[in-house]
Amino acid sequence: MTIFDLFDGLDRCAPGDADSLRRACGGLAPTASVLDAGCGTGADLPALLALVPAGQVTAIDLAEPFIAAIRARLPQVRAEVADMTDPPGGPYDLIWSGGAIYGPGIRAALAAWRGKLAPGGRVVFTDLVLRGRDVSPDVADFFAAEGIPLRDVSGLQAEVAAAGWRCLDGFWLPDSAWDAYYLPLERRLDAMAVDPQTAELVAGFRSEIALWRHHGAEYGYHLIVAVPQ
Repeated sequence: MTIFDLFDGLDRCAPGDADSLRRACGGLAPTASVLDAGCGTGADLPALLALVPAGQVTAIDLAEPFIAAIRARLPQVRAEVADMTDPPGGPYDLIWSGGAIYGPGIRAALAAWRGKLAPGGRVVFTDLVLRGRDVSPDVADFFAAEGIPLRDVSGLQAEVAAAGWRCLDGFWLPDSAWDAYYLPLERRLDAMAVDPQTAELVAGFRSEIALWRHHGAEYGYHLIVAVPQ
């Protein structure tokens, strides 16, 4: 089993919720052009389509199974297998990236997207950050092993500024956004027959969920609305 098999049929590959997306991405013209960069299974596409009923939504991800499923489920979306730092098409009035910018990193992603934005366009993304300066050893060790840097909101904003962008808005995703991700995933894990081929994958996600249950108050997903300076 691959990670794509694990998430096949699940809504989310990362914490998120439609209300937060609408709050941050509202005000678009109905004919606007939108890019979902690192779309995963396409959880955010219905909300994006509703924001631009006469526009165009493009979704990109490196996972071919995810893109194939999106094409079958949402034929009105232009779904392409592509690196999120090299998106096709454009210019875009909005580039949205939910829980995926950690892959290339903020500096690389924003540098790549600058030339893909239409005049007056904006980038909206979510990323994992600490809620305070204190962090337990369990949290620090887990994310260090995953290669995910930990910093607080001011550190995140400093990265955006260092890339030559300005933050227009920012807020925390609610706890329900984590429930929407982890609870269906946990049910999938519970239903799986564990064998030597899947044991490591299952154990990794169970550890991640356990960390969230015990230490979730220490970290969260923060949403940033940014424009180039």
